[in-house]
Amino acid sequence: MECLYIPELESSSREITIEGEEFRHLRALRLREGESVMLTSGKGICAIAKVINYSKNEARASVTEVLPNHGENSVRCGVGIGILDSRERMEFALEKSIELGVTDFYPILCEFSQKQKVSIDRLVGKAIAAVKQSKRSILPVIHQPVTIEELLKKSNEWSRIIVGDANGEHVNNDNRDETSLILVGAEGGFSPKEINSLQNDPRTTLISLGNRRLRAETAAIAALCLLTKVN
Repeated sequence: MECLYIPELESSSREITIEGEEFRHLRALRLREGESVMLTSGKGICAIAKVINYSKNEARASVTEVLPNHGENSVRCGVGIGILDSRERMEFALEKSIELGVTDFYPILCEFSQKQKVSIDRLVGKAIAAVKQSKRSILPVIHQPVTIEELLKKSNEWSRIIVGDANGEHVNNDNRDETSLILVGAEGGFSPKEINSLQNDPRTTLISLGNRRLRAETAAIAALCLLTKVN
């Protein structure tokens, strides 16, 4: 069953109007009246809805089942990744992180980043597509680009910070109930100054992701698989 993004969906919704881009998606699915589709609000609610009728520019659907917190992990987890020179690789990291359950995504302005800008609007669009693909009920927060120092000052909601590093320790995931922020550098990794800032934060643990050198997006995915519950 395909999924549509309907921000207006609430737990009390009984009938939904589908229009705009999601209406075009619905038409492309060739669903007939009486057939069902999944909806997500991106705010914690999914629902199953039955198409009632079509008009030229919209469709109406009747909610038959509400699914609170559908597709979500039990513990909050975020990913921060140094802005990559390749937009496609950056977006790949975002999409796969969302499929694995992250709630927050931070583009990091690393000293070794060749690129210092990202399109937040484009990343949000990719995030919506990934939420629909993975049938999640929550649209992750796409944060504005931030330096390591700025991020550490604003990261009080995270109980532990996990950094992929070639010299890190082997993963110990005994504390899987803690909120975790996973950080990965850009193409050149984190600079010595950035590593020093991270190590000065008592929440930080440097972990090894194996004896092979990984691309940044691969490292983010590997760390997520090691450190989160994938329900």
